[in-house]
Amino acid sequence: MGVKLQELIARNKIEFSELAGKIMAIDAPNVIMSLFNFARKNPDGSRAGLILDRTQRPISHLYGLLYRINFYFSKKIFPIFCFDGLDSELKKLKTKDRLNDFIFTQNWYRSMIRSGNRESAKKIAMSREYLWPNIIKESKQLLGALGIPCISSPASAESQCAQLVKDRLAHYSNSQDFDSLLFGCPHQIQNFSKSLRRKVQGRWKYQKVVPVVIDLKDNLKRLGIDQFQLVDIGILIGNDYFPGIRKIGPNHAYKFVKNHKNLENVILKEKKNYDFSSLTQELIAKVRKIFLLPEVIIQYPSLNWNFPNEQRTLSLLCEEHYLNRERVQKNLAKLFANFDKCRDYFEKQKISPQTVQKTLDQLS
Repeated sequence: MGVKLQELIARNKIEFSELAGKIMAIDAPNVIMSLFNFARKNPDGSRAGLILDRTQRPISHLYGLLYRINFYFSKKIFPIFCFDGLDSELKKLKTKDRLNDFIFTQNWYRSMIRSGNRESAKKIAMSREYLWPNIIKESKQLLGALGIPCISSPASAESQCAQLVKDRLAHYSNSQDFDSLLFGCPHQIQNFSKSLRRKVQGRWKYQKVVPVVIDLKDNLKRLGIDQFQLVDIGILIGNDYFPGIRKIGPNHAYKFVKNHKNLENVILKEKKNYDFSSLTQELIAKVRKIFLLPEVIIQYPSLNWNFPNEQRTLSLLCEEHYLNRERVQKNLAKLFANFDKCRDYFEKQKISPQTVQKTLDQLS
């Protein structure tokens, strides 16, 4: 879902060249989910479904990540991928034990593949218990093989990305969602893609985009509010943890919080016009805590970018998923060359060697 702040937030165009030599914290689930926008289409333009390999599993995320990492290196950018940890109880209902659900379903899927029952294997591979957990697992495996550091957040990936930027271990967070701002991310990049286009949600249509940067401090100053009030606006209009108040959009939420100072006063002053019954003080406190005091990792023992491992990559893509070896090797050759150029660019800026480790001093 994400919080709908686009009407309030100023975004400035930024050139790819301005991002050279930067470290970017990537909201991994956000990026990986977007890769499925490139699933097949029928001749009439309707959706044909995900692109599957002979094991009946999707492969868009694997090819997509390979291309995406190559793109980052070609622009002299080192990425850090952040993954979600446990979902908040407010975000969505959890199964009693999702890990056990996945392990059970994974074993079931493998037994169907061994027996040659492709139709049953496909149904299992596309099931809720298996599809997304397996995609995340394989994405982490591929990123590891490509030498990319990954962080599994205790909670949300976006909050972890924001923390990396706050700690100056990354220059920017890369996510299309505006929740990063509620988590206090100082600098956020949107529309960062080689194609410079983005799929319109729910339609087989694309719109042209340009990379933009959001400066949180400048926006808060322009709006005349603080971080606490921005979170209150996010609660009123809706976010991943609360659906919002009916009939209150971004502009009204901004006006109410600006005039009344905080959410409690908004409820008190506007209760005759809107139904705030779902907003209890306990719920307000919980949502504020998620954004203002998020659960994140604050110690980073090893954030290294290593030379991509060709054998591990080929094993996952070509032996496990039967992808075209010649095509994969061709793209790996480009990735190796771009990694060398990226590493050399960082070295010229006196930012460490082949295993590049960032420190606060180096980014000052």
